[in-house]
Amino acid sequence: MDSSTTLISDNFLLHLTKLMHSTWRMQLFLVLSFLLFSVSSASQICADGGSCSVFTCGAPGKDGIPGVNGKDGLKGEKGDRGPPGSPGIAGPPGPQGIQGPQGQKGEKGESAIAELEGLKLKVSVLNGRLNALESMVKLQEKAQTYLNGAETAGNKIFVTKGDKANYDNAKTACTSKGGQLASPRNALENSAVNKISTQYKAAPFLGINDIQQEGTFRYPDGGIISYSNWQPGEPNNDHGVEDCVEMYDTGKWNDKNCGEIRLIICEFVV
Repeated sequence: MDSSTTLISDNFLLHLTKLMHSTWRMQLFLVLSFLLFSVSSASQICADGGSCSVFTCGAPGKDGIPGVNGKDGLKGEKGDRGPPGSPGIAGPPGPQGIQGPQGQKGEKGESAIAELEGLKLKVSVLNGRLNALESMVKLQEKAQTYLNGAETAGNKIFVTKGDKANYDNAKTACTSKGGQLASPRNALENSAVNKISTQYKAAPFLGINDIQQEGTFRYPDGGIISYSNWQPGEPNNDHGVEDCVEMYDTGKWNDKNCGEIRLIICEFVV
């Protein structure tokens, strides 16, 4: 305590002593007890070089005003690199660049006319092959109508179902399928027809005849024959009624009456 506090305490005690002898002794005693309790429970807080204040114990006071921020700490170590962020929105297109210098003039090219003609020729060849394939397919479809007997020779297919008829009916049977009666134009075709006739053991009618003019044998299309394979001594037009041609099992030809019944062999051109 300082000197002023000590003086107050001495004066207080002096007056207290006098009062104890008065009739108010009991009341002063109560006052004294209260003051002593207050002084004994007080605490003295002194700041460095400052004055002292006395605080009595009681309920906690309110929080004070936040203090001033402290100084910045030391710089921490560099952290790991974070994952890449989402790509940003594309920016607007930049301005058009300056036109570059003109290049050197190229050499004169070859005329495209020759190349074009070459392409036309190739297309024409391909079209021809395509048409041939289509014809072959159609020919095979027609040939499928014949259950037995088929021989090929060059671009022709010779077929039969084993049916027999006179010349006119045999001719109609073949033309209705898109073909004609077998009319060999060379030895290879003649051999193909002979193989079928030998297989069926029957002589067929050929499409060749001299109906238009006696002694002048023609193909079904009217053209004069350019190939023949006559049996020796034939044709002889026996009894003046042999205007059609049949094939023996040897492959040789013989003129025959058109009303006779013979094997039907048709030919289809690919």
